[in-house]
Amino acid sequence: MIQLTCFLAVAETGSFAAAGRRLGMTTSGVSKTIGRLEQARTIRLLNRSTHAVSLTDDGERLLPLAREALRSMETADAAISVASRDGVSGRVRITAPTAVLTTCLVPLLPQFQAALPQIRLDLRGSDRMVDLADEAVDLAIRSGPLDGIPGHRAQILCAFPWVTCAAPDYLARRGTPSIPDDLAGHDLIGFRNQRTGIVEPWRYAHPRTGAPKHVRVAAGPALVLDDACAAAAAAIAGIGIIWAPSWLVSEPLRVGALMPLLPAWAGKPMRMSIVRREGRIPARTRTVIEFLRAHRAAFA
Repeated sequence: MIQLTCFLAVAETGSFAAAGRRLGMTTSGVSKTIGRLEQARTIRLLNRSTHAVSLTDDGERLLPLAREALRSMETADAAISVASRDGVSGRVRITAPTAVLTTCLVPLLPQFQAALPQIRLDLRGSDRMVDLADEAVDLAIRSGPLDGIPGHRAQILCAFPWVTCAAPDYLARRGTPSIPDDLAGHDLIGFRNQRTGIVEPWRYAHPRTGAPKHVRVAAGPALVLDDACAAAAAAIAGIGIIWAPSWLVSEPLRVGALMPLLPAWAGKPMRMSIVRREGRIPARTRTVIEFLRAHRAAFA
């Protein structure tokens, strides 16, 4: 292609020097490039003299063909560029629990839009684990154990701990528990799993033995909610003690709106996963997965 480009530049400008200036090449570089083309094809394209350059008969015949060939190459390059760009553009549909959307994903949107302005996200809040193909969804973000769904693949995003915490004014009124058994004398804020309808037990591990310890809150909690963000807000308001994923309460803990409790009894971290359909996925979806994995700290 460079040989035809040099030939066309010389034909249009009438000199090697002018062609070199157009192409950002030296005069000798242009001359040698065209010489290699002539040598390879055993043809003479230019009449060279001290003061002028003109086309030979063969050069005249080649000129329109060279223009057409270069236009075709430019068209092909443009098409390749568009195809490449379109491969990482478009819409990616993500489903995740509403609390994950609100607490983890939405704060990442400014960084996402700055890094990948050509990709548009369609975010859907749901706790249901659905068939992504049936729902026309590209990715699902889910935590905990995932029941295998045929045709789907889970990729671990991160692992996060669960934290027991309460507002400072609640603890000032009611005291601070030191072991899980102390929770029986406190107001607990329970979370009802929308998918199962069960009020989740609070799970701990003994500091020395690692033996599991479960606290059942279904019998008489101070409050039960099925929205994690509302449960966190209730704890911040001083309603009672909450057991919550770290990503949900990290900011209130950071600013002192909530205080951590029973840190030595923290149980095993839970996994957060990205679920997608098996098989080849579009480049834009793969790019979103890479972004989420690069920012996994937001989910932990």
